[in-house]
Amino acid sequence: MLKNIEEILASIAISITVLVVIINVILRYGFGFVVPWSEELSVICFIWAVYFGISSCYKHKLHMGVDVVVSLLPQAAKRPFRLVVSSFLLMVNVLMAYLSYDYMMLSNKVTPVMGMSYFTINGVLFLCFSLMAIHTVNFIKDDVVQLREKRLDTHK
Repeated sequence: MLKNIEEILASIAISITVLVVIINVILRYGFGFVVPWSEELSVICFIWAVYFGISSCYKHKLHMGVDVVVSLLPQAAKRPFRLVVSSFLLMVNVLMAYLSYDYMMLSNKVTPVMGMSYFTINGVLFLCFSLMAIHTVNFIKDDVVQLREKRLDTHK
């Protein structure tokens, strides 16, 4: 279950968003009544769904990339190049997690209707960039293992 935590949380958040919006539309046009906090809740859940979706796509390497440079490299240099890129991405994700943590800690406002702290809303940034850093460490570990295996195979 923890293996798919981003997908589970993104699914829950987007489901809440859709459900709240549908209920609010039915109430507005069917009964002339609007739930005051529904817009805030749907926006908050949508934000969380987007960031967990970003982390999930990153984990599964589903983001678009330009691999022109990689395709021009000889086969032996492709994995070391990916290792360098992953190391750079690790630094970026750790930096973004650090900056997100600072941003989250400075969140002292509350939402106008629900009174929810922006600490909770902005916390998804820190959480998802931290998850992306963990995924990057796993990518690096896998590349290093495969490089070692390849070197062992060439020495046999």
